[in-house]
Amino acid sequence: MRTKTKWIWISILVLAAILFGLYRYYVYVMQDTWTQEDAAILRAKQEAGLVKTIGVTKSVWDDVCWVVEGNNASGEHIMVWLQDGQPPHTEQVTGASTKKAMQAKIKALMPNADVKRLVPGIYNGQYVWQLYYKEQDHYYYRFFSFSNGEALTEEFTLPNR
Repeated sequence: MRTKTKWIWISILVLAAILFGLYRYYVYVMQDTWTQEDAAILRAKQEAGLVKTIGVTKSVWDDVCWVVEGNNASGEHIMVWLQDGQPPHTEQVTGASTKKAMQAKIKALMPNADVKRLVPGIYNGQYVWQLYYKEQDHYYYRFFSFSNGEALTEEFTLPNR
């Protein structure tokens, strides 16, 4: 009976060590991303007057862009686009430009699309919603104007594997 208890304790300790190692690996891998997110939030607060942060999104198309969502001192719901070397761009989030409104519009426009990701970003100098979705056997990227939700003409098809 004593040998069985010893092996149970050894198994528990090994499992705890593995879980701790996995946790530390996750922290190691995510540290750079968390640092960049914190820097984007700080910049949005300093340069764009953001008071409360709701979320941070990284968008990559032509350039890397961080979008910080939150409230300003007046309590308005805003999004701040941040690019290196450029001043921040701020837009107020209205009923038509919320993520939920865009998801509903996309569902009505493309009922068979399986939406994988919808994030704010920049495309050809325009502030947009970047949609990544699957329809039938293909994956696509499509862009919608942030200000009015209108679909831009370009649609990008990713090649099948």
